[in-house]
Amino acid sequence: MSRTLDVFVDTELVGKLTDQNNIWSFQYHPDWLARKQAHPLSPALPLTADKLTDGASIRPVQWFFDNLLPEEAARELLAQAVKLPQSDVFGLLEAAGAESAGAITLLPQGQTPAAGSLEPLNAEELSARIRALPKTPLNRAERKRMSLAGAQHKMLVVYHDKQLFEPSGFFPSTHILKPEHTSPELYFHTPRNEWFVMKLAAACGLNVPEVDIQYLPEPVYLIERFDRTGQYPNQQRLHVLDGCQLLNLAHTMKYSNSTVNRLKQLADQTRKVGITRLAIFKWAVFNALVGNGDAHLKNLSFFISSDKMVLTPHYDLLSTIIYADIGKHLSENLSQPMGNAITFDELTQADVLAFASELNIAPGLANRELQQLLTAVPKQAAELLQQVQSLPPHPGKAGELRMLRQICRLAIADMVQRLQS
Repeated sequence: MSRTLDVFVDTELVGKLTDQNNIWSFQYHPDWLARKQAHPLSPALPLTADKLTDGASIRPVQWFFDNLLPEEAARELLAQAVKLPQSDVFGLLEAAGAESAGAITLLPQGQTPAAGSLEPLNAEELSARIRALPKTPLNRAERKRMSLAGAQHKMLVVYHDKQLFEPSGFFPSTHILKPEHTSPELYFHTPRNEWFVMKLAAACGLNVPEVDIQYLPEPVYLIERFDRTGQYPNQQRLHVLDGCQLLNLAHTMKYSNSTVNRLKQLADQTRKVGITRLAIFKWAVFNALVGNGDAHLKNLSFFISSDKMVLTPHYDLLSTIIYADIGKHLSENLSQPMGNAITFDELTQADVLAFASELNIAPGLANRELQQLLTAVPKQAAELLQQVQSLPPHPGKAGELRMLRQICRLAIADMVQRLQS
């Protein structure tokens, strides 16, 4: 059986993706190859007139496009919605590839991106869709199905002047919306958790997009898409790759390959290697301080153009160890091993500086950045907690504040103390 999809970067036809009896291939379109600003989709898919065909075990084409799809429960829900098995990756891309991370759009052969529209999304309707999770996806099938990577349930929206809209067709979304986790008894107050840690990252000097929270009354977290350029409503899509795509890895390798050597490989491909190494170092240390044990290779992305590769703003930052058993939370694994440390309670200042050395960051610079974070994170967290305390009351506020105090006490205070000694 042979199946084909046309691949676009924003509105430009890039090439054709083909599945021939479960062997995938990709071929660039001659018009794309002739462009002055042409760039490969990824380093593993170089610009060439030849067809790029996967092997039996090394599958750069399939891995690249598979990385566009959601993961875990979100992939299962997508598969149920389109009545396909999760194993039919090409079929899932065919059903949901019209909107993915970055600029890539996948459409049936011969179809071109159609002009889209916006439909107002009121709180009552969105609340009803959230209550229908995990049985039904958040985005309406007739408007947009998304292939955004990640394990959490997400929705593509336009968020303008505090109003929500649902886009259809080729109209680009401006924000990604995340509701409360579908198992709130285990993963409580995740919208406020991610909002808090992202705001904290910004206050500590990390590059992050704008974020917001709305109450329907259910809380929803909103993050501005950094893979867009221009002003609403005339935005264009930007091409980005996550760490797995850039390193030619299957999405299933996002944890096992989240090592200092892989992080160094990512930085070494960028236009400004030293700046990127330092940004990745600060990202990793910040994650350790706030107790984020889920910052893997798909949580780093890069803008790609014909002449440069640049680290994008950070995203998906939240404290995960607060969801572990109290008393055992620091025995959780770090996102990346640092020095000799694998778990949070093993991490020392010497391990952090050894990690920096492996990234080829000068000892003095690494120590200076570490000390700045050790000072800034608890200080800014306390100020941010006060801001949340001063917000208007709502039904979940008391629980959110308890959760934020856990981040400050169980994660930040403990980790800062460990790394100061």
